[in-house]
Amino acid sequence: MGKILSDGTEVSARTWYYLLAWNDFNNWQVMQKEFDKIKLHDLTFPEYKKLWKIATELETEWMNY
Repeated sequence: MGKILSDGTEVSARTWYYLLAWNDFNNWQVMQKEFDKIKLHDLTFPEYKKLWKIATELETEWMNY
């Protein structure tokens, strides 16, 4: 079963838990800076996709070190 965003969009639990863990690692700094939000379920789908892109790009950069 997926998770529901503020605009009613359902996203996969797999991406949700990845972003939850990533935000914990990042101390929620990107969420606060980019969206002024601190809970994943407060995001809209476009915001969620943007956060996913940011998180995976930063994760990839960190893996290259």
